[in-house]
Amino acid sequence: MKKKLRTLICLVLIWLLAVPAWGEVVPAVTAEAAVVMDMDTGQVLYGKREHERRPPASLTKVMTGYLAVKQKELQQVVTVTETAAETGESSLNLKAGDQLTFANLLHGALMKSANDACVALAEHMAGSEEVFVQNMNLQACLLGCANTNFKNSNGLPAEDHYSSAYDLAVMTRAAMQNEIFAEIVQKQQHMVRWTDGRQLLVRNTNRLLREYPGAIGVKTGTTNEAGQCLIAVAEKEGKRIIVVVLKSKNRFLDAVNLLDYGLSSQRKSGILSNRIQHQPQLSGIA
Repeated sequence: MKKKLRTLICLVLIWLLAVPAWGEVVPAVTAEAAVVMDMDTGQVLYGKREHERRPPASLTKVMTGYLAVKQKELQQVVTVTETAAETGESSLNLKAGDQLTFANLLHGALMKSANDACVALAEHMAGSEEVFVQNMNLQACLLGCANTNFKNSNGLPAEDHYSSAYDLAVMTRAAMQNEIFAEIVQKQQHMVRWTDGRQLLVRNTNRLLREYPGAIGVKTGTTNEAGQCLIAVAEKEGKRIIVVVLKSKNRFLDAVNLLDYGLSSQRKSGILSNRIQHQPQLSGIA
């Protein structure tokens, strides 16, 4: 009898920790996977398939940027190779032989989501993109990201290239501790300059920086397979929240709802919200 009672008490306690506080509304999101994390403590406040392996698209660039800002030699000049220049999709339209500072390439990678800039950075740091990717995976492992495997530096579609909402939040939390990374992803625009005098004004693809009070980053990502993806960070009254949404029907609206949820003054950091694994999709949200 005592054993059954003890088991019942344990089940009740687990249930209490797994459901929202009374009166708290769990946000509905269209994303197939999502997570809300307290940036200061690493505590997960909300999860939906947060450990599921999925293509991260250009959210990959968070890890590329994280490794890049550790170099601390931002004014060194990088010469673009033919391999980097031939990298397609979103780009700075780099040409073989172009020369830019490390810092300018980093701005292009994190703000404009330039794939060619990522390859140029990777080759400069490690000698080849392949070696740099090995460093990316090593760093992910050191951070405890058990559901991440990178195949390139920019997130272009590749077989066996995946991460999870939770792992991406962990990477973001680490990267945002670096002042240079945090400064770049918060910028709305930046003038990228070549050493020969050419310049290009790039605007941050994360529109929440302009539309959501307190937004301070981080990165958008989109491919056909990955869908609409976004990592968003915002702060309010000393509280900083990381939101990751993967394959969303409306990534910015999903992120706003989750940021509101995480930053609500009624939330208590000691209470975990419902870990929704099979939440139905919403129709009618564009």
